[in-house]
Amino acid sequence: MNTDYLKGFLLTSLGVLILSFDALLIRLIEVESFSLLFWRGLLMSVMVALWCRYRYPGKPLFYRDWASLRSMLFFSISSILFVTAIHHTTVANVLVIISAQPLFAAIIARLFIGERSAPITWLAIAISMLGIGWVMKDSWSSPNLQGDLMALLCGIMLAAKFVNDRSVKHRDMTPALITSGLLVSLISLFNASPLALSGSDWGWMLLLCIVIVPIAFVLITIGPTRISAAEVGMLMLLETACGPLLVWLFLNEVPSRAALEGGGLVITTLLIHGYLQWRR
Repeated sequence: MNTDYLKGFLLTSLGVLILSFDALLIRLIEVESFSLLFWRGLLMSVMVALWCRYRYPGKPLFYRDWASLRSMLFFSISSILFVTAIHHTTVANVLVIISAQPLFAAIIARLFIGERSAPITWLAIAISMLGIGWVMKDSWSSPNLQGDLMALLCGIMLAAKFVNDRSVKHRDMTPALITSGLLVSLISLFNASPLALSGSDWGWMLLLCIVIVPIAFVLITIGPTRISAAEVGMLMLLETACGPLLVWLFLNEVPSRAALEGGGLVITTLLIHGYLQWRR
């Protein structure tokens, strides 16, 4: 029994499922992008720092090696692009476009760290992308080009982060999230009004920035140390399937039949792929 692979698969899956609430909470918080990004970056940095101090007492919280700096940069850019894209196009468009990042991860991993993905992983990605394509059939009726391009670049940055973290799998890259959060907060400060939130916005923001984002990305950062970058990227497709469903449940935005069918195909493919890889 490959318990290490199973642990990586389960941790990453849990992280992505928690992250599925991200887009919903961003929509519930009625404030412009940079004000949200300021608190998102700052509070995530604080929470991850507390986790690292508990998990690795005595070890530094900040690293200045190239792997940490690259991870920080890739994640910072992806965070800014994700929140901004949510405010410029539909949630379905953003999640569908970002779901293409497993392909970027597999290509980047092959080019830069020489990692070959198993044929079954490529097959699973292909099937999953068919499911995403089916979802896109209705989601792209009137896309916002600016938001869609932001989502595309966000997917590329996430893929680069997964590959980078995988290339130093002997290390836990979680501390890089601390500097990422501080960088996002600093960049956002110049265009933000941090105290513009009011009423329930503060509650949703605290839930998002203290619970959802830190826990999700700590789990997703640990994942690449146990499974391949392409597999981590493929598991991120779970957010594409679950995100629109959460928006439907809480904001009454009913997903199309194509979204339900495509999401079902993605989830089924991921479960079968994970089981077969675990057996191998």
